[in-house]
Formats: sequence, C-alpha cells, structure tokens
Amino acid sequence: MSTSFLGLLIYLLGFIGLISVGLLPLRFWQVLRSVFRDRSLRRQRKVLAVFAVLVATSALWSDVRITVRIFKCLTGSYCGPNVASGWTYLAMLGVIYLAFETIIFVIRKVDQAVVDKIAM
Repeated sequence: MSTSFLGLLIYLLGFIGLISVGLLPLRFWQVLRSVFRDRSLRRQRKVLAVFAVLVATSALWSDVRITVRIFKCLTGSYCGPNVASGWTYLAMLGVIYLAFETIIFVIRKVDQAVVDKIAM
C-alpha cells in the first residue's frame, strides 16, 4: 500500500469518526429500543438481543474513552509527535463505528432468519 492511500484511509476513517461522536449514542439508543420493543422474545431471539446490547454497550464505552482522549489531545499542551495523532484517534472511532454498524446489521439479518424460521 502506498503512503498516500494510507493517508487517505486515515482521513476517511477520521471523518467517519467525527460523525460517529454524535451518531453512535443515537444509534445505541435506537438499537436498545428495537431490542426491547418486542416483548414476545423466544430463546433464540433473547440470545441475539443480549448480544446486541453487549455490542452496543462496548461500542459506546469505546466511543466515550476515545472521545476523552481526543478532548485531552485538543485541550492539552501535548497531543502526540505530530498532527496525525489526533487523526489516528478519530480513525479509531471510525473503525469502531463501522464495526458496530456491521455487527448490528448481521445481528438483524440473523434475527430475521430466526423469525422466518419460527413462522414456518
């Protein structure tokens, strides 16, 4: 991989990380609401619901920890050896957000397959 591609990837993930600072708590709330909306959960769906809650909680916890690092970086006298330190933190947020959305997507597809199997 070339240096320019890696730089572009860091910036792209960094911008996704910037968006995820506000979007991840909102998506966390939406996931929790959708998990607890259906009161007639069967055993298979309960396992998926617990897994979704664990994924959402760990993503939100990681988001908070990295956001605190970014805040300290921006307000402190030393952030890192160069400007890339801040972008690296934002890129980590971007990766966490993309992983969160991917896992939640897979959980919903598996949940739909379980519902379809139960309906048969």
